[in-house]
Amino acid sequence: MSSFASQADRLAEQLESELESGRRIGSTDHSLEVLRTAWRELDPDSRRSAAPAAEQIAALVSRRPGPAADESARTSREPAVTRAPSAAEEPPLAHEPTAPEEPPLPEEPDWASSQSGSGPSGGGGWARDEVAEAALALQGLENIERDAAVPIRLFEGPADPDALLKHMNYDEFRPGQRDAVAAALEGRDCLIVMPTGGGKSLCYQLPALAGTDLTLVVSPLIALMADQVRRLRSEGHPAVMFASGLSDEVSSASYNAVKDGTARIAYCSPERFGSSSFLDLIATRKIDLLAIDEAHCLSEWGHDFRPDYLRLPRVAERLGRPPVMACTATATPQVAEEIARRMGMDDAVEVHSGFDRPNLSFDTVALEGKGSKARKAALLEFGLKDQANRPAIVYCGTRKDTEEVADDLRAAGITAAAYHAGMAPDDRASAQLRFMEGDVDVVAATNAFGMGIDKANVRSVWHWAIPSSVEAYYQEAGRGGRDGLPARAVLLAMRSDLGRLVRFNEQRKVDPNDVLTYVESLRARTDGDGSAVVDAPRTDSERTRLAVAERAGALTVDPASGSRLLVQLAADFDPSRLAPACRVAEDRGWKAYRAVEAFSFSDRCRRRQLLDHFGDHSEIHPKGRCCDVCDPDGWLPDPGSLAVKKPRSSPKKRGSTPPPDLSAGDEEMYEALRKWRLGAAGDRPAYHVASNRTLIAIATAKPADEDELAAIAGVGPAFMEKYGSPVLRIVSEYS
Repeated sequence: MSSFASQADRLAEQLESELESGRRIGSTDHSLEVLRTAWRELDPDSRRSAAPAAEQIAALVSRRPGPAADESARTSREPAVTRAPSAAEEPPLAHEPTAPEEPPLPEEPDWASSQSGSGPSGGGGWARDEVAEAALALQGLENIERDAAVPIRLFEGPADPDALLKHMNYDEFRPGQRDAVAAALEGRDCLIVMPTGGGKSLCYQLPALAGTDLTLVVSPLIALMADQVRRLRSEGHPAVMFASGLSDEVSSASYNAVKDGTARIAYCSPERFGSSSFLDLIATRKIDLLAIDEAHCLSEWGHDFRPDYLRLPRVAERLGRPPVMACTATATPQVAEEIARRMGMDDAVEVHSGFDRPNLSFDTVALEGKGSKARKAALLEFGLKDQANRPAIVYCGTRKDTEEVADDLRAAGITAAAYHAGMAPDDRASAQLRFMEGDVDVVAATNAFGMGIDKANVRSVWHWAIPSSVEAYYQEAGRGGRDGLPARAVLLAMRSDLGRLVRFNEQRKVDPNDVLTYVESLRARTDGDGSAVVDAPRTDSERTRLAVAERAGALTVDPASGSRLLVQLAADFDPSRLAPACRVAEDRGWKAYRAVEAFSFSDRCRRRQLLDHFGDHSEIHPKGRCCDVCDPDGWLPDPGSLAVKKPRSSPKKRGSTPPPDLSAGDEEMYEALRKWRLGAAGDRPAYHVASNRTLIAIATAKPADEDELAAIAGVGPAFMEKYGSPVLRIVSEYS
């Protein structure tokens, strides 16, 4: 059993690394097979003890990136395309597995019942269904097939921005939107740089509805696509999306709507273009606009580079090079230039609406010396005890910090939940739902939280640690005040954070000889034409070596199947070009460090620093307070004036880290709670009531009254009001 547990821990780390990088690790498949073998060798009692670890692995496997678990996979729900591709086309993906793409870890179909032999249908399908439901919810696909059908309302007026705006029931354009829409209607390329919440989506949605042709919208976020498609459909606009995880009914309807000409706008991820069947489908329509959301993913110097975006220039050419609209909220001038270069946007209309979010105020609090972490915790608690600053997001640098911050806030009487990629899907889905619906006021999260999440009334965004870049900071801070009302962005900056960033830069430093060795190692793997298919870089140092080699002219990079890269080595490369390219890469790393350091500790206006960083030199006009430098109004006290509390004697919320094993008596209560939850959820996913981790915590804690039940992580006011009494009855019955 100990061998299985240690192997499961190592595999979980590999799978989590894949999720964080968005790319597969070559050795993970082997580790997965080794663990499957170890599972088969376990006796029934050991399997019962190992079931929580196996369930975690199954959840992580179900979310793997790459051809078997992301957008590059052609799902079984996608209707087959009968036309055979020509020799010049990419081969069809018929060999790829179908959704859910990979089996859970154990091959036995009733593995989940190893936790208990009781429950409906023997309990075997519970865990798997709960994981699947939660995974869909995290992608925004929960019950999407149940969305109410609204009659299609086609636009039949003139291709005019104002007429289209009226058709979508908006009163006025936001800054920059009208120019972007007009450019698309004129058939021109357009590069749009707007802040988070600036209304980029309307820039491609309006021209998409103007004619009978098809607009393709490429986005890396399934949740964002699902949210936009739901909104468009609810108003009768003919929009569809393509994503693994959709039901047969929804996928077939999307396919048919594109095929018969009904759909005017189709959403997909960049990985979807790895499917020949999808390419064949969209080839049946004329594409009037290729819109690329999160376009900074095209840039190797961007903070969120995704190799699959590299296939988009070739996709555009294959589609007849329709007008391209590239949209981003976090592009520096250099990144914007690279976006235009990669997409061949030689004469693009550039729309810069300004990066300012005038309703946000910015505060940076510097903390130094002994006890600074305790003062930071006290300051966060002080700020969040004010209801005016909630709902709130607290971004933490590590998963451990999310758990500790959430625990401390709950102990202070503030409803809070932790969120990070290492949590089981149902636990993350539960935390997300509770925050979205207001059952918890605060979510303490890593940067895994927020992309595609549209909660308009977030009143404050806090950073527990200095982020790696100004781009990352501003993207996360921008999730506050999406409703246009005043909101705060607060950075709690410690000098020790800078040491972490310095080490990060030192580790990323590249020597020309290292790059040359890297290039030669690639050359040794090439075939007769000097090309090789390699795994996408998994670390910043690997990514930097590849980027330096490309910029020095040693190679070119294109996407390959399975989220890998096709590298073409140059026949006549001059190694002397590596040193200047390395200096550029190193300078960029330190430039990013100096920018985030200056923002954190300088005495310049925070807003002015942010806008200057993104090349926006317009005058600032905040709606209310600007920042701690310009308006030191003292809403936060001096950290040194706060009394640092001793460790609280009152218990923290139990359950943040549930016990790995349940006693025989606990298992009986746990299964009774799951059975009750099934009835309480009705036709909703189980996590709407409580996550498995919360039920495990209840079964092990055995709360005797409402106060003890309310002290368990995952139990909030809404849970107590709806379910407190029946849960306490079950606990009493099985105690």
